[in-house]
Amino acid sequence: MLSSVVFSILTLILSCFVSTTEARRKLSATSLVTCMDNSQISPSYFNVTFNPDDRSLRYALDLTTSISGYITAHVQVYAYGFLIIEKDINVCSLGWKQFCPIYPGALQVDSVQYISSEYTKQIPGIAYQVPDIDAVVKLVVKERDSQETLSCLQANFSNGKTISQTGVKWATACIAGLGLIVAAMLSTFGNSNAASHISANSLSLFLYFQSVVVVSMQAVERVPPIASAWSENLAWSMGLIRIQFMQNIFRWYIQSTGGSPTTYFISTTKQVLVQKHKRSLDYVAGVAKRSLEYALRSHSNLYVLRGIKRIGYNSKIEPTSIVATGYTWFVLIGYLLVVLMVLVKSVIVLLTRAKKINPRTFNSFRGSFPNLIKGSLLRYIAIGSTQLIIFSLWEFTQNDSPAMVVLAVLFVLLLLGVLGWSYFNVMRIGKQSIRSYNNPAALLYGDNKVLQKWGFCYTMFHANKYWFGVVLMGYNVFKALFIAFCQDAGKVSVLPVFVADLAYTIYLIWTGPYLNKPTNVINYMMSIVTTINSFLFLFFSDLFGQPAPVASIMGWVFFILNAAFSLILLILVIVFVLLSVVSKNPDARFAPAKDDRFSFQRKSSIKHRSFTEKNASGNKDGGDEELTALGVAAQDHSADWESQMYKLNDLSLDEEDDSRTNQDFVRPDNANELTSDYDEGEEDEDNTRIATDDDKNKKLAAKWKSKISRKLSKKKSVKNKNDTTTVRRLSDTLINDERDSNERREENDELTPITNPYNQSTAFNNHKRAQSTTSTLSNNNPTNTKGFI
Repeated sequence: MLSSVVFSILTLILSCFVSTTEARRKLSATSLVTCMDNSQISPSYFNVTFNPDDRSLRYALDLTTSISGYITAHVQVYAYGFLIIEKDINVCSLGWKQFCPIYPGALQVDSVQYISSEYTKQIPGIAYQVPDIDAVVKLVVKERDSQETLSCLQANFSNGKTISQTGVKWATACIAGLGLIVAAMLSTFGNSNAASHISANSLSLFLYFQSVVVVSMQAVERVPPIASAWSENLAWSMGLIRIQFMQNIFRWYIQSTGGSPTTYFISTTKQVLVQKHKRSLDYVAGVAKRSLEYALRSHSNLYVLRGIKRIGYNSKIEPTSIVATGYTWFVLIGYLLVVLMVLVKSVIVLLTRAKKINPRTFNSFRGSFPNLIKGSLLRYIAIGSTQLIIFSLWEFTQNDSPAMVVLAVLFVLLLLGVLGWSYFNVMRIGKQSIRSYNNPAALLYGDNKVLQKWGFCYTMFHANKYWFGVVLMGYNVFKALFIAFCQDAGKVSVLPVFVADLAYTIYLIWTGPYLNKPTNVINYMMSIVTTINSFLFLFFSDLFGQPAPVASIMGWVFFILNAAFSLILLILVIVFVLLSVVSKNPDARFAPAKDDRFSFQRKSSIKHRSFTEKNASGNKDGGDEELTALGVAAQDHSADWESQMYKLNDLSLDEEDDSRTNQDFVRPDNANELTSDYDEGEEDEDNTRIATDDDKNKKLAAKWKSKISRKLSKKKSVKNKNDTTTVRRLSDTLINDERDSNERREENDELTPITNPYNQSTAFNNHKRAQSTTSTLSNNNPTNTKGFI
């Protein structure tokens, strides 16, 4: 029963990722390489295709030999490291006249040979269906009479099916990008809770995709084809995207700046092996057990590509163009991000001037656009930091051209400088907030400029774990150093990378730094999968000298684990995006962060009152004017509002203990300097309007304030109990932040008024803070006009 379930899951995964364009069964090989020193046969071109339907073997080869005489061949066929076919063949019995006998010199053959069914029946049918098959054919050439080994040749076969698909690349890229775009849109509209969740999960998904490619960039001895193909699907996350005209430009640029560009894709003088089957099959006479013990090396007719070069070559990118490709796409997408943001702002301004939308709807976006665009660019730089660090450090060892080395130096310095300055400011502001308010969220979330510009460093984490971004950055830089500088020694990098992944996973689970439990669990799983990937690459590097089948089987484990986990993460991101887009209140769809960040965030939706007052003055109905006055009173915060919230919290707690009533209360120095959140020009206009109101309207406003507030608090609960929108004072949020939700409702209904003289101070609009008509209602968005206007 269990085996059938596992088989069904495997079939489903393969059906999602495997191409079905190749309907005809075949086995083909395009590279024939030597697998021993001083081989007397050196191939320069090889192309063989076997059709099992008519048993035809079409081959074209070009080789040079120094053998003279009759030869025999010992053939071995390996599948996933297991020896499945082994046979001695007399070349003359096959009718190959070119090899019977063979003479020194160049040999070119282009022919068709029909293989006996005796041999074709030994090939299992699954060999034609499984994608990225790990099949190796080894040919040991010996002198017929003396049985002296003259040459060793090896070919890697493919059936034309692969899991590396353009559709998979586009799907993963679009879904990951969609999550980041929706998060940015939600933050613009003010849905900070939903935006924080989607942004955190989308960013983690993107970093996970990068981690799969990064671990595959290690120059290990043997990467199974299935594992190599899956990492190729995610190479876009590191900027390895091929467009032909770009590759032509990069080749010209490298050459014109003093470099020597490679031409592997247009050259026919040398063969390229991308190290999918790094080990050869070493034949030892008289030994029945065969093993993979001989490492292939580059020589005059063969290039063996490993690590970063292998990833680039599989993406159809020349090795000397890899760094230029990564840099170019990083800069282009950055420019595209800025253009889109400027375009969105321009459209909003035009619609506002045309009176198609409410001027207050995007007031915060327009007013803080410079900080928003800086924050977006800094977030984008942080996402691409791993890519830039690895490519820049690796360029120092490659020296594609002097110009590329200069660019690498600039990218490293600018990247470390910008991100280092950002994290330094976050740490400084967080510590300052702790000293002043005993809570890092007070300044990190209370100051909109800080939140918009440097929020990318800490918004996905719990407010008290704002520093964890520094840990994440250091972890990525540590891995990048070993991967970039150990491309010539894969065994050196695999162990430190695994230790770093394991240590980070343990520390992540111990600290639980993300904003709530579901987000923590998702990141735990991502980190665990990343650690397992690093563990598998220990075996791919042949660090333990294990048998060949071990690495081949672990290649399938790598694919199944990462494909299934990626599918789950993509579905989660899609669900989060749909919930946010479809829901009328996206914030209600996500569990709130387990901190008090939202208590410090001021909403901008009611700060600008001119639009409301204009409508109120044009309406003869007195009720609208009183309702406007209520909105004006609700938005009256002083400049030191963070300090006042803590003072109000202390007072409320002191009243519960008679022995400490008002003893610890300290009035801030600027308590009497009450200022509003809008411009001074609007402030003078409001004072004039309020001063000219007659006594009748003032009394009527005071009467209606309490009545309207009570009605609005019950309005939605009558229509729909599950969608209640009420309003709570900021000070109430701090008092009840850690209490149970049921107790919170009861306490809010019977909130004891604060009687300290400071709270009896009257603002310019005759509104007393201690007499707030909205203080007994509950809403985490105290300045949201939707609750009472």
